[in-house]
Amino acid sequence: MNESNCGFYRRESIIAPSLCDASFRLGIAQQFALIQDIAAEHAERLGVGGAAMTERGAFWLAVHTRLEFFAKAEMMKPLCVSTWPQRTAPEDLRMHRLYRIESEGRTLAEGRTEWMVLNTNTGRLLRARDAGFPTGMEFHEETVCAVPFSRVADDFSDADLCLTRRVVSSDIDYGNHMNNVAYVRTMLDSFSSEALGALPVRSFEIRYGDPCHEGDPIAVYRKRTDTGFVFAIKKENGKTAASAILETTEK
Repeated sequence: MNESNCGFYRRESIIAPSLCDASFRLGIAQQFALIQDIAAEHAERLGVGGAAMTERGAFWLAVHTRLEFFAKAEMMKPLCVSTWPQRTAPEDLRMHRLYRIESEGRTLAEGRTEWMVLNTNTGRLLRARDAGFPTGMEFHEETVCAVPFSRVADDFSDADLCLTRRVVSSDIDYGNHMNNVAYVRTMLDSFSSEALGALPVRSFEIRYGDPCHEGDPIAVYRKRTDTGFVFAIKKENGKTAASAILETTEK
């Protein structure tokens, strides 16, 4: 199978210490980092990576990401991460990429990201047919994480404020704005490590909004719901940089 034309990509490694939380197990934010990294790796192989897109005057925008969690795995255990883009109609503006994280034959998590492609010269969105995927790409037809993306009601009050800080250099990626995973980390930082470790997390879904840049003051709002928590990261101008839903197994 032609690697540059294959719509499925898998990487095997181990659960290194840098991927673990305080419980010595694969962490939530770290799993968002894993799917971000493998998406970038696969995109490079397909000719639609960061450098290739920049050369064409285009940029991938992650709009929405959802991960569903099924099991936990400990540090130094085997790790397998897989990804594949979902087949998309040529006229679509929104594209989806799917993921699976496994260890020792168990599925730890499955996920989906909704992407758009921005023409950096015109500021307009490109259709799927213009995203640059190779002609005749062999799509992997399996579907996971098929739950429709949610919409978070942005009705937080001052009583829901739980964390404030500035965007720092380690948050910034090559696009010169706050990295997608940094939003997840910041939301989860509103918990203590003990409280986070005790949460029976079933899923975490995040929607990206107005981007943050280095030095921006940001505030994390968090509210308890019947099924978990909702979050928002707000900028000083009141705009929402990201919103999220964390669902637990508690009923």
